[in-house]
Amino acid sequence: MTEPATTTATLPLRPTVPAFTRLPARSLVTVEGEDALKFLDGLVSGDLDPVADGRACYGALLTPQGKILHDLIVARAGEGRLLVECATGLAADLIRRLTLYKLRAKVKIAPAAGLAVAVAFGPGVQGPGGPGVQSNGNDVLQVPDPRKDGLGLRLWGPEAALEAFAADTGLTPVPEAAWHLHRIEAGVPEGPEDLPPEQGLALEHDLDRLNGVAFDKGCYVGQEVTTRSKFRGQVRKRLFVVDATDGAPLPAPGTPVMAGEREAGQLRSAIGPVGLALLRIDRTAEATDGSGPALTVQGLTITARPRADG
Repeated sequence: MTEPATTTATLPLRPTVPAFTRLPARSLVTVEGEDALKFLDGLVSGDLDPVADGRACYGALLTPQGKILHDLIVARAGEGRLLVECATGLAADLIRRLTLYKLRAKVKIAPAAGLAVAVAFGPGVQGPGGPGVQSNGNDVLQVPDPRKDGLGLRLWGPEAALEAFAADTGLTPVPEAAWHLHRIEAGVPEGPEDLPPEQGLALEHDLDRLNGVAFDKGCYVGQEVTTRSKFRGQVRKRLFVVDATDGAPLPAPGTPVMAGEREAGQLRSAIGPVGLALLRIDRTAEATDGSGPALTVQGLTITARPRADG
């Protein structure tokens, strides 16, 4: 979600009140039937057991080689019915892949017709430590974002109902870019801009730090590679929040990040001068402590913010 023309100086991108925006780049798929939860839990990287207790869960559908295909948020929307949030542009591919795995499972997989995705975030909006998934009785499912505390609520429902919910609860409409800046500064990747299909491993993209990988559950697609990476300490890249030192807008996702003449990683999504980048840990550390060349992207010098895990 790179928006080169948008900077934090031209839009109110850091709301000081509870905020609301629609997310057209995110869509919903239904997985229905008596085997729905067991079926999905056997495929995705996250632990979906809490879904049965009214909680939302995060995970990804991986390739057998452990590379990310789809980032997913899953919640129950009635008996035997799950809603799965995914990237809009990849929804048809997700349905196709889930259908291939269906075999004899008693499930139906289809687009969630008529439902849209929005988000409420900012001061006073609950996170995953609050109540579980709730319905307001007006077709809007309120889903605490399971990835990280402080991200807010996913709102799933018909577009008109979402707008009415925002008005009734006093949420202030903000540009979509405000949400993306919010999650980027929290170090949270989303969609193909940050998680390009089949181009990166789950742990490199911090799914383990965002409650998106369960190391103590049964088998799922890509589990062997993901577990081996964890316990052999083979994670050499991680996501970093980066800033352009002169405040210039960062270029498009996929643009190489250089450390002198050597590639250090790739840029992911950005809002103005703030973005995410998948970077080699060693070269980033050298750039930070001055023992190696600075990080640059298309001639812009960038700095990596410290990660909470070091």
